[in-house]
Amino acid sequence: MKTLKIHPELQTLLPALSEKERNGLEQDILERGCLSAIAVWNGTIVDGHNRYEICQKHGLPFEVKALEFATLDDAMFWAWTHQENRRNLTTFQKAELARKFKPMLAAKAKENMSAGGGDQKSSKSKSGFQISGNPVNETVHVDKELAALAGISHDTMHKAEFLSEHADEETKEKLRQGKTTVNREYKRAKEKAATKNQKANEDLPVAESEASEPSPKNVPCVEELTSFARTTLKGIRQDHPDHLLTNLNMHFRDGYIEELIIEAMAYLHKKKGAKVTTPIAKEIAKLYLKPKH
Repeated sequence: MKTLKIHPELQTLLPALSEKERNGLEQDILERGCLSAIAVWNGTIVDGHNRYEICQKHGLPFEVKALEFATLDDAMFWAWTHQENRRNLTTFQKAELARKFKPMLAAKAKENMSAGGGDQKSSKSKSGFQISGNPVNETVHVDKELAALAGISHDTMHKAEFLSEHADEETKEKLRQGKTTVNREYKRAKEKAATKNQKANEDLPVAESEASEPSPKNVPCVEELTSFARTTLKGIRQDHPDHLLTNLNMHFRDGYIEELIIEAMAYLHKKKGAKVTTPIAKEIAKLYLKPKH
């Protein structure tokens, strides 16, 4: 009987089988044998840990299928995309698994962007990651790609990530067990956060209005600003960017807005890519750059 190596990161990549699932698999192997080959990489199990353990326990034969990977990350990625669809995982478990690969996928996307986007016809990144027929490059949003690979929506992925960072362990365990839903717990978490922020803002001193103070110096069109009260972030109208800019101009140091514009463009490029930021940059150039004659 073959003796295979076990890597802890590959062995614990997916959630452990429940007792019922484990017993069912064991009974099936005892009755029909190990029908699926165990996938290995350099003698290390990539897919089939439970089948291997059962066969070892009962002295049953099994087949081995050798695979080639460049790195452990590649092997883990393949194990996830290959096994995940065969397991009855909850939505939150799928999102948690996907998050493990976010740094890897982001790094590969950055590599491909540096290399000019790679081969658009290939279904693999340079590392060998299988990307569901879509190369990881500047045209692919990493979060959307992970959500697609996990078989959940981008919106659900976003909510699950929020819960992973903010929910208590009891809530996360209920989500893993399917005793509650991502949407329900996300709504509760956001409501709780909003209540906490509201209470914190209520404890802040009320700011004085612009009308009760001397007009600030070096502020253009001061007469147009007298109707805007000095305010906290909570009080700034979300549908009026000019309201935010007015307050920034009144309360923050010179040059802050200019730096904010540059940082905002960089943030948009990182989050939404060149398709969003390029038209904005062109519009800015069209409005403020005078053509040379």
